[in-house]
Amino acid sequence: MSDVRELPHEVLLRRYGLSVSQLSNHTQQLKKDLDKTITFIINKSKNGKINLTPAVESKIDTYDRYICDGIFEHLESKDVITEAQAEQLKDKADDAREDAIDDLKDDDNSNNADDSSKGNTNNNNPSPAPSEAKIGFWDWN
Repeated sequence: MSDVRELPHEVLLRRYGLSVSQLSNHTQQLKKDLDKTITFIINKSKNGKINLTPAVESKIDTYDRYICDGIFEHLESKDVITEAQAEQLKDKADDAREDAIDDLKDDDNSNNADDSSKGNTNNNNPSPAPSEAKIGFWDWN
């Protein structure tokens, strides 16, 4: 299984030393809703395998974009970054988000191929815990 990677808003929070409580009420609510969505997805996984539909992918992507926007607004209001820097960071986040979705689809396709080649054989390998499942996280340097 590949490395667990972070969503862009998590990287921004860590990079700028922010906590969710420092952000606007609207952004805090979006973060809570995203966390609930991710928890629900993990709880619905079967044997550690997560099935992301296009609608769920879109939902995660949308939440993350709006949370990032809230972080950028906070940073701009505190004069930590300029508007031009915020735009550059938004572009990087969009690229990273697209790459993560592609990676996730590739991983899901390779898992499906592995499952079909095994047939119905019983193996004694325990399934990964839901907390180990990758659901669209990625590394930012």
